Amino acid sequence: MKILLVEDDRSLANLLQATLNWHQYQVDMATDGQQGWELAEVFEYDLILLDVMLPKLDGITFCQQLRTGGHYAIHLPNQETPVLLMTAVDTVTNKVMGLDAGADDYLVKPINIDELLARIRALGRRGQVQRSSILSWGDLQLHPKNCEVTFAGKPIALTLKEYQLLELFLRYPDQIFSQGRLIEQLWGQYETPTENAVRAQIKGLRQKLKQAGVQDIIETIYKLGYRLRQPNQENDNRKDCLSLDTSVTSSVTLPAPDLWEIWLECRQSYVDRLTFIEQAITTLNTGDFTKELQHQTEREAHTLIGSLGSFGLEEASQISRQIQQILKQESALGTVEAEQLKQLIEKLWLKMPGNRKIEEESEKQENKLAHFDSNSSTLLIVADDLVLVEDFVNEADACGIQAEVATNLQQAKKLILQQQPDAVLLDLSLGEISESGLEFMAELHSEYPEISVFVLTPKDKLSDRVQAARLGSKGFFQKPIVPYQVLAAIGQTLQHTHQTVSKILIVDDDPQILQLLGKVLESEGYHLILLNNAEQFWQVLEQTVPDLLILDIELHGSPIVNGIFATSELNGFDLCQIIRNDPQWHNLPILFLSAYTDSETVLQGFEAGADDFLYKPFVPVELLMRVKKRLEQGKMRRQSELDLLTGVSNRTKSMLDITRLLRLAVRQQQTFCLAVLDLDQFKLVNDRYGHEMGDRVLKYFGQLLNQSFRMEDLLGRWGGDEFVVGMYGISKQNGVKRLDEMLNKFREVKFKDRNGSKFQVTFSAGIAQFIEDGEDLQALYRAADRVLYQAKIQGGNQIIATES
Repeated sequence: MKILLVEDDRSLANLLQATLNWHQYQVDMATDGQQGWELAEVFEYDLILLDVMLPKLDGITFCQQLRTGGHYAIHLPNQETPVLLMTAVDTVTNKVMGLDAGADDYLVKPINIDELLARIRALGRRGQVQRSSILSWGDLQLHPKNCEVTFAGKPIALTLKEYQLLELFLRYPDQIFSQGRLIEQLWGQYETPTENAVRAQIKGLRQKLKQAGVQDIIETIYKLGYRLRQPNQENDNRKDCLSLDTSVTSSVTLPAPDLWEIWLECRQSYVDRLTFIEQAITTLNTGDFTKELQHQTEREAHTLIGSLGSFGLEEASQISRQIQQILKQESALGTVEAEQLKQLIEKLWLKMPGNRKIEEESEKQENKLAHFDSNSSTLLIVADDLVLVEDFVNEADACGIQAEVATNLQQAKKLILQQQPDAVLLDLSLGEISESGLEFMAELHSEYPEISVFVLTPKDKLSDRVQAARLGSKGFFQKPIVPYQVLAAIGQTLQHTHQTVSKILIVDDDPQILQLLGKVLESEGYHLILLNNAEQFWQVLEQTVPDLLILDIELHGSPIVNGIFATSELNGFDLCQIIRNDPQWHNLPILFLSAYTDSETVLQGFEAGADDFLYKPFVPVELLMRVKKRLEQGKMRRQSELDLLTGVSNRTKSMLDITRLLRLAVRQQQTFCLAVLDLDQFKLVNDRYGHEMGDRVLKYFGQLLNQSFRMEDLLGRWGGDEFVVGMYGISKQNGVKRLDEMLNKFREVKFKDRNGSKFQVTFSAGIAQFIEDGEDLQALYRAADRVLYQAKIQGGNQIIATES
């Protein structure tokens, strides 16, 4: 369960957060009403634990705004979330005011922890079937009271996230959880895991359960997410249909051969509809099957009739028609109808043809991405120059990339069959057979389009460059070349291939347009932030950090603020211009979407700084094409903000990012730490082993920084061997701990030069904390640099924080 705790008494808030965390609740904390409101507007919670007397926005007003939708014209994510009020005033009047404002329960201070936990459990059951105190799946049991997991009586040790994942699946066995939903449920507002991290947690849970003797209980639903398998599901009808092997099933009618590929693409949407129908029917026994739900279920069955029939699945279409006929009746449905519908649904599952390869490919891709997330991308080097190969292998190792070597094309093909790499580096001078090398590229492009191919050649022939580009090469390098330049390009390509989903902020005062844009863009996997109140634009922009901005020109939204009808004079041109005037955001791609088509308006949009202009009503295909192009443009712009050697931000970019986070820390009343890092005696490395070796050390150091810190932490190279790290929501003590862990890893690395000589390098760091050590970037840097100097004169190889 994910809880938002809003309490201005920091001591009590810390006590409650620690207690709830110990009981396996995920807690986000705010210390004033406005800060809590900002979190409630963005993140979805299972419960809001709210003090009544709060600065900036009191608990009663908070409740009223939450239940009425606040300043938005669209539905808030927590509008129906249970609210538990806390107050030191034990009067009937206060209780009545709180409950009338929309609270679900009331708790008087001082807080009794056992009573608090009991009320939280009670509110968590609202609208749900009473849950067992012990969650079971065959011989697997999860005991919420003592947070223990056992199988056949033997305990299983799980991490916190693995425990929370298992509890979520066991509590909601019929629900499908997408990766985005799992992130929302199990991670806090200051944690921004990638979907790869979710896959890694799922994989870790599966492995630990398997080691304990539990069969795979988590089912991967293609393109939807994950769901708990039913015990002994090998005999379950649904599994039979979801992973049906068409080569051995003759009782199921299949679509015509020319429709088969289209069926595989569309099938999941019909599975989703049937899953909805099945879940809706289960509510007949709980009394929650409303008339509205009945009509919606009947419409889904109606859709299946035509859709399945269009694929030639006549039996499935007829069964759908029978389901619709039962759902269409006006009289209330009873146990007889429920049993009839259950049997029809079971028959329909059996008539839905599928292909086992779909689920297998999903698992294969999942394992591959989890593999990448653990910083072990694979590179196949196809070359016969052994000296050059050794240099590339050493450089790949320094970059955290696992390298395999093939000295001829036959060996390369064999290795690709055994374990498909993420990238291939192909030397076209291999055995002086460049034609065969290009044929090999053509074969890779045809059979393995997901593999990134890079070409290495001693000849700078235009014809080779053109042909390599046509065959999909990601890079063309002419020998001789320094290995780290090639590996830097490969590393960046792999990082972009597996990067997190692009975020798009859309600002439009028409809720219907927002909904339509959401439907079109979410289908392509983009993460969307929809905003119809231009007054909140800058705040949302800084909190979400989008990759693309889509703007309407007219923003006539008139939100109600504290009961007063307010008007906004802002328009899309204004928002575009303030973006272009801000150094932090001036490179953000902007696309105007407007009903105005006259040349004067279009020209004004481009003069304001827009990158593109699209007209309403829009064509979805064109919109997707423009969005993709502008996102690629944004990636190219961000490339210029990176230090190419180390892969972290350059000085200008990191300074702007740190300044942005400092502003956010002020608004959210969060801690922020700045660390200044410097390699110890790095000049001796360059003098003794050469600058190429020094670059290799810096490259590895940059890779280790990226591996050691969170995605929301800011990393920058400020020149030479000096780096900075900005840590949001982290205290100095925790910052020292993180850097100590990194230092322990770095000092163990043994670098090797061309002559085989081995050496080790260390670093020193100083840490300062906002606001105690400085109120701006310059002051924090001076404070951190001062203690860094102390670390240096004490011999280096250590981390020192400023004194509180």
